[in-house]
Amino acid sequence: MAPRSGPGSTGCTPREQPTPARWGLALVITVVLPLLNSCVAPPPSGAGKSGYCTSEDHNAVTVIVDYGDLGPDPTIGCAYNLHEGATGLDALNALGITVLEPSNSPHFICRLNGYPTVDQVIPIPGQDSYTEVCVNTPPAAAYWTYWIENAEGQWAYSIKGSSTNPVVFGSAQGYSFAHNQLPVASPPLIEPRNS
Repeated sequence: MAPRSGPGSTGCTPREQPTPARWGLALVITVVLPLLNSCVAPPPSGAGKSGYCTSEDHNAVTVIVDYGDLGPDPTIGCAYNLHEGATGLDALNALGITVLEPSNSPHFICRLNGYPTVDQVIPIPGQDSYTEVCVNTPPAAAYWTYWIENAEGQWAYSIKGSSTNPVVFGSAQGYSFAHNQLPVASPPLIEPRNS
């Protein structure tokens, strides 16, 4: 249909009927883009330093990593300026501690700060030459345990993982590699508080 011409005409073409492509574009603009925007993770927050946190450190949690018999000495760090609702994983990230989860078992930790190393043999019952390949959940005889400081200032085994457990500012969180510690794993050897 050609546009009308002459006195009183607007020169506009009649409105075209929507096509499937236009409906698809409208759907993306009105539904999909807002959903994508809501799925974006909050910007990283926090910073880290060596040693225990002090009263000068705001929104802070002390993080202790005890490598057990994997090799390195235990580390103590303070993750500070964390956002409200930050998790244990956020604290590790603020300290620059790398975390690797098994590809088939997210929310578990199979490698913390590179340990156990890819080729490190960890003898466990029934497997004298076990190595952690980070595919499935680590075995009960060789895994990273997660601990939180309780109200009495002692370590308590956390039933939540570090990726879902919100930190308590002013407290401590610990990770200890449990190698052949069956049936009960041991907490980090370093106390949650600097006495």
